[in-house]
Amino acid sequence: MTWDGVVRLRGESLDALAARLGGRVLAGGRMAPGRIVPVAHARDGDLAPVLSGRFVKEAGEAARRGAALLVDAAIADRVGRGDALWVHEHATWAMAGVLDAAEVPDAPAAVGAGCVIAPSAVLGPRVVVGARVRIGEGAVIGNPGFGWATGPGGAVRAVPQLGGVVIEDDVSIGPLCTVDAGTLAPTRVRRGAKLDAHVHVGHNGDLGEGCILAAQVGLAGSVSLGRGVLVGGQAGIADHVTVGDGARIAAKSGVIGDVPAGAVVAGYPAVARARWLRGLARLYRGLLPPE
Repeated sequence: MTWDGVVRLRGESLDALAARLGGRVLAGGRMAPGRIVPVAHARDGDLAPVLSGRFVKEAGEAARRGAALLVDAAIADRVGRGDALWVHEHATWAMAGVLDAAEVPDAPAAVGAGCVIAPSAVLGPRVVVGARVRIGEGAVIGNPGFGWATGPGGAVRAVPQLGGVVIEDDVSIGPLCTVDAGTLAPTRVRRGAKLDAHVHVGHNGDLGEGCILAAQVGLAGSVSLGRGVLVGGQAGIADHVTVGDGARIAAKSGVIGDVPAGAVVAGYPAVARARWLRGLARLYRGLLPPE
């Protein structure tokens, strides 16, 4: 069985979910969602978590498509009521409880034609590998992403990472890389991307076609790279950052905000490379004695 990337639920109504996990159902309590999906793709019959203000606009669109929303109480006043709304003080914790009871097949990895995969590489469940892919020694693809949620009374629980990984055709993944499974949908490494050794791709990442990442690059969760992005060695990119097509990130940079298409950035926090170099020049002139 090949993983289709859809996390299906057991048919509990919103009222039943709230009775089990807490929170308040403000509308549509009898609705029983059949799937839990990212808010951008949610439609009629789906449950979509809305955990941050960055998703408020998408939440409104999902509600108009008929989706039920699980909304963090901190942003509930920014989200329209809709036809089905469950508000929770610890929405990520509640989402984890929903995922604990999800119906997810333990589908083995599916590998396409012409692949070269080292015997010591590990491919987890719900991993789909395209054609002509190379995966080096000790790489781990599809391990659960680093997700934890704090609930009532400070209790901490793991957020199940059920979305798997999709590696498209002609990708190269070097030794000792890790590509974490997505939470609700697959982490994706798109056609022709190249990862050097020791690269980490966090859960829900999306690497565009033809990206090239040098050794020891680290991408936090939900990072999106456009087509043809180049990332120098040991650079780090913070969670939920989007890097536009053709951008270049210098080695050892720390990227904490979105990078426009075609930009060249460097430093920590990363800024336009020319600005970073000018700043270094001024710093050295001010702090170092003349030789």
